[in-house]
Amino acid sequence: MAGVSLPADGSPRGPGQPWVIRGTIEDLGAAVADDPEADVLGGVRIESAVLASTRVLGGELAGLHLRDVLVDQAVLAGIVIDGGGGTRVEITGGRISGAVWIRGEFHDVVLDGVRADDVTLRSCTLGRARFSRCDLSRLDLTGSRLDHVRFEECDLTEAVFTDVAIRAASFRGCRFDGAAGVTGLTNAEVDADSLLTLTGPMAAALGISVV
Repeated sequence: MAGVSLPADGSPRGPGQPWVIRGTIEDLGAAVADDPEADVLGGVRIESAVLASTRVLGGELAGLHLRDVLVDQAVLAGIVIDGGGGTRVEITGGRISGAVWIRGEFHDVVLDGVRADDVTLRSCTLGRARFSRCDLSRLDLTGSRLDHVRFEECDLTEAVFTDVAIRAASFRGCRFDGAAGVTGLTNAEVDADSLLTLTGPMAAALGISVV
């Protein structure tokens, strides 16, 4: 890991071993600003790291880059990030409710069993990503691009798909109740069960009254 001082478990890292990061960060932006080694203008990079039950409770940051990062049962709530992105990032369990990331680029990303309600991913690129068993209610994907993205057994209630560009995306066992901008799902693959919950939003988008 480079460019930001985060609380670690204090144990030395051997060759090829990741950093293990624990503890609580009240303000991610302030933590970076206080780090004399942080290259704020060039963006902040966290590489080869495990965030184990880490709590990040807020903060604003530009150009955060994640690479080879595992986030396990962590809380990353209320952060606002502009630019950067992530490669080979896995988030298992925990909560990222209310997190905002705009203009980010993500590849080989997995979210499994994560509470991610009210998350904003506007104008982002998602490539080779998988969301499984996640609470994605009120997810905002406005203006984003999906390239080989899978959603499996996710709650997408009131999610926003306005101006989404889909190259390849699939939805299996998902809920779309109250979703907005559903014309942005053009070219997506949706299974029959998911389609049942998409009927109402589709009718609303077409100006059809269901009686």
